[in-house]
Amino acid sequence: MLQHTWYLDDIDWFATLPDAPRLTDDNSTVIGQLADLFGGEAPLGPATTVTATYVILMALEQVGETMTYAAATHDTTELGRLLCGLNLIQAHLTQIIQHTARHADNRSFRGLARMPATSVQALTARLTTAGAVGEALAGHLKDAHTVLRTTTA
Repeated sequence: MLQHTWYLDDIDWFATLPDAPRLTDDNSTVIGQLADLFGGEAPLGPATTVTATYVILMALEQVGETMTYAAATHDTTELGRLLCGLNLIQAHLTQIIQHTARHADNRSFRGLARMPATSVQALTARLTTAGAVGEALAGHLKDAHTVLRTTTA
């Protein structure tokens, strides 16, 4: 669950969905299936983690292609929704990395207990740094979204 913190945008991204462009009915059904798959009662474990990561990567590839080759199909409203969504994505990613760093430090992952202490410390240090950099990135996305909102309002 995402914890509210300084780098998280104050806009409810999901509240902007009613006005967002819509996919076809068939594609919307897939979104519902994904919500069922990853919803509150979803099983926790490696298979779900791998599947969720795969879906996220496919979606990010699509967004990357669109921002590379079709940015002009979006207006400032959609740019705002994108920036707010990227902030939310980055906030989630940052907190996942921070949780992972704590679990690495505590050797919660199977197999870490057998790793040399210096390796676990190096892993934890790099994850902790990535979490800090992630906070800064999310903060910059929040600021960019604020600039867009206050300029186009």
